[in-house]
Amino acid sequence: MEVDNFMLALQEDESLGRTAMESDGSTPAGGRAFDNQVQRYLKAAVRRHDLTARRNRTLASVLQEWTEVGFAKAQVASIANRAGMSTASLYQQFQEKRILYCEALSFGHAILLDALATYRKDPNPIRDLTAMLCNYVETLSQPAPQQMLIAQSSMLLDPEFQADVSAIANENHAKIKQILCAKVQKWAEAGWVRLDQFEAQRCHLASAFEIQSVPCFKMGSIANAPDGNWPADVQQVVCDFFKLYGTEKFKQ
Repeated sequence: MEVDNFMLALQEDESLGRTAMESDGSTPAGGRAFDNQVQRYLKAAVRRHDLTARRNRTLASVLQEWTEVGFAKAQVASIANRAGMSTASLYQQFQEKRILYCEALSFGHAILLDALATYRKDPNPIRDLTAMLCNYVETLSQPAPQQMLIAQSSMLLDPEFQADVSAIANENHAKIKQILCAKVQKWAEAGWVRLDQFEAQRCHLASAFEIQSVPCFKMGSIANAPDGNWPADVQQVVCDFFKLYGTEKFKQ
């Protein structure tokens, strides 16, 4: 009950000007942080001998190709054209399609993790966690990261890609786990949550991320993308977390 009352107080706080969900649950550029970063790599001026910038633009071109035509219809020649080079020049950078696609997937996950951290931080733990979850769900509701995850699902079914892509997906999952563990540890040090069930707490948040943000993919199409109810669902997840693990200091 203490948490329910606290959430109500947050929403009615006139100093915010809007509700807690509206003011802190939004993400920069309406969830388009991933797409905006891809576009910056594509439009950046690239000098001939700047190998890192050339590589980033090529990998961003793969992500853009997946977004616009889908993984199944993506063509290396089209990707090279997007990157402003010939197909032969592209293969000088990436010796084969498998390497190109796997590096693009890893590159996309790095952008996605950066987008995960790009939200309006708040010293209040409820608002902070709500904003973090909302930011991630809203980011993944955009076409570019959705198509990247469809590409990942398709490659996991292909023996040529399976081992490498599985390793990339597992590494990304481990990094998300690290972010969540650091968040719980920070709140514990501030006296907001208990650490007597650390793994359960981490799983609670990880499950919330997966349920709220990871659509189900079938045959290259989105079978179950986040709907308009997800902000309320996220808020419920946050309330449930603090009901279970909040300390007396938090309740007071």
